[in-house]
Amino acid sequence: MSNIKTDYALFDVVDYKGESKLSSYNLDITPLTFKARIPEEKGTDIPLNDQKVTFDFGDGTFGHNVSSTHVYEYPGEYTVRMIIRDCKNNSVLASYSTSVQIHDYIINTFTVDLQNLNLNLSAGEFSTPLTINAQTPFYQDFQDIFYSTSGCDFKNYFNLPKNRFNSLEKYFSIYEKNYLPTLSSYEYVELEKISLSSTDIYARINSDGLLVHGLSSSLSSVYVGSSGLKEIFVKTDDQDDPFNISFFKDRNNIFANSLKGYKNNNYTNNFNISLSSLVGATSAQTLSAIKFTSNGIAGESIEKEPFAVSKTQYKDLGIPFVLSPVSNDNYTMKALSAGSPNFILLSGATSNVWNADNIVQSTYYTISSLGNTLSSIDTDFWYRGVLTFNDNLSSSSTRLTLSARNQYAFNTNSSLLSTVNGLVTLTAYPKNYYEFYKHNENFDFERTIKDLRFQEILLDKNIFFDDFIGTIFGDVSSRYDILGKKLYEKIFNFVSNNADIDLCDISSLISMAGMTDDYGIVFDRSLAQEPAEVKRFLDILSVNYNKFRGGKNKFEENFDPKGTTTKAIYGKNLGEEINSLTYEITAGDDLVAYEKYSNTYLRLNTFQPLSALSAVNTGTGAKNTNTYMLSDYSTEVSNASLSGGNNWGWGLILPSTYTIDTVNNFYDFYSLSAVYDDTVLSGLIDYENGLTTVSFSDPLSSLEGENNIFDIIIRNSLFSSLSLF
Repeated sequence: MSNIKTDYALFDVVDYKGESKLSSYNLDITPLTFKARIPEEKGTDIPLNDQKVTFDFGDGTFGHNVSSTHVYEYPGEYTVRMIIRDCKNNSVLASYSTSVQIHDYIINTFTVDLQNLNLNLSAGEFSTPLTINAQTPFYQDFQDIFYSTSGCDFKNYFNLPKNRFNSLEKYFSIYEKNYLPTLSSYEYVELEKISLSSTDIYARINSDGLLVHGLSSSLSSVYVGSSGLKEIFVKTDDQDDPFNISFFKDRNNIFANSLKGYKNNNYTNNFNISLSSLVGATSAQTLSAIKFTSNGIAGESIEKEPFAVSKTQYKDLGIPFVLSPVSNDNYTMKALSAGSPNFILLSGATSNVWNADNIVQSTYYTISSLGNTLSSIDTDFWYRGVLTFNDNLSSSSTRLTLSARNQYAFNTNSSLLSTVNGLVTLTAYPKNYYEFYKHNENFDFERTIKDLRFQEILLDKNIFFDDFIGTIFGDVSSRYDILGKKLYEKIFNFVSNNADIDLCDISSLISMAGMTDDYGIVFDRSLAQEPAEVKRFLDILSVNYNKFRGGKNKFEENFDPKGTTTKAIYGKNLGEEINSLTYEITAGDDLVAYEKYSNTYLRLNTFQPLSALSAVNTGTGAKNTNTYMLSDYSTEVSNASLSGGNNWGWGLILPSTYTIDTVNNFYDFYSLSAVYDDTVLSGLIDYENGLTTVSFSDPLSSLEGENNIFDIIIRNSLFSSLSLF
């Protein structure tokens, strides 16, 4: 080892701005540069090598130049040493060393900001928003925020026993508020942990040499970390003690794994934030009304009702409901005890919950309590029941209003509150109220078989033909899913069901997409095994509305009466015969010419001859060019400005020279009766089938949408498939 003194073998530390500094950031654009100062040793046998040094950066890496630049990957305090050499390449450990401080540009931390600076809670109501702001440096994963409570009388929502009526329990939870564009409304969703969507943060060095935030699109910017923000809400039920809640990150996952020899530094961060609040009691709120829901899950505050009792129901089928009291702000009030409610069923929709004029007789409905199904719920502010309605008198739908009235008491006060009311309006439909049948679903299998029994011995075998054949294969009044109709429809509609891209079922559409190797044009439902009833309506309702409905026959050239005089079917568009010598034509009122020798009819466009010189004189010398005489039809002449120029464009087959008298030998003339058959052409649905209860005139707005015809049909098919009828 050399005897060279190294007391004056020093090195300088310069940051990214060229300033002497013993600190920086762990970014590619903020390196530290270490510059060796090698003294000249006199009086020694072996001088120092001033061209070769080694820097030990303290993080397990080394530099081998007199001036070495280094970027630290992680924050912390690092001891930097310099190893020098003599001219015989013997290493000499310099006695000088220094510590450098490396910092995160983006610190792993988070904050909780309150709108009103304090956490204020009212029982069963959402708090004012709490805003979580979190950030994480680039070398760490963006972390979730967790929470815990102390002094709380209730379980976290996620720790409740599995029960479909947990919404009726008392609990606490953290919520996020989401906007639902399809409903134009908000919903509050319970959070087991607070997950923030992260946004990348970039930094750059500006023209003044300062480190500032940059844009991702800038070539001079580097990725430095992530940040996220989420607005949350707290809700708990009645309790006397203060409610304490703490927010924290998972400290075990804060630091990334380091290189060998590197020790994570537990630098200061606020990884735990605690808040506390007294809970305002339910008794300070105003009881407002009774809310009906299908399962006890009610829309709180500004939420739309997620599980309101459906407005579409069916006769003779149980309609379950849950009653809950709500405050003026539309929050469920759980710290109450309920009495036994009184019910009245009214016909029609009404806001007067006790309108005696519309009361439905009790013989047509029953209301049964289902309270025993909620025996595990330790609150009694609710009532669960089931309404069953069947008037047995009407085959049409019935609009109903179910009214409820009840009294409630606070849990801490046995005195009864004012009585409150509530109602729900619905429509009870008979089973299969709306039906549509496809073309060729009107086959009478029973009648067809009977028509083939030519032997006299079979004529009175009604049990065989009616009860056996008719039951298995059906008759004209049977549903579309009877065996006989299904066979007939599948045979006669084979092409449209399988090869017509406009009308085919979904399975055939997927098959055709497969043949073109373009599966992206339709959804893949290979795993879907829906019931046959549901599949039928999915296939039908997937058809474009115009193809589903068809179109009206607008043909107006039905001229040939075929010898009939009533013109009920044939000759609808043939009007009265006219006198060609005296008839005055009005432009736009077309005529019909009957060619006697070919027994054919021709429609004559009367807009063609507006320039006829023979226009009718108005008596003042001027001529009305919108009218002209049929008798002016004459020989074609070379000068189109003269009477009868270009034969008015009608193209009648006549001799080369003619007058109107000649024309009458070849043609009879009739007025046009502009009426349509208005029969439905093409389309998927057979509106002529007496079992089809959907009308062609039903607009699309009455078919699509919640509680409209298609919705009712689908519900009916689901109820049928699930054997709920």
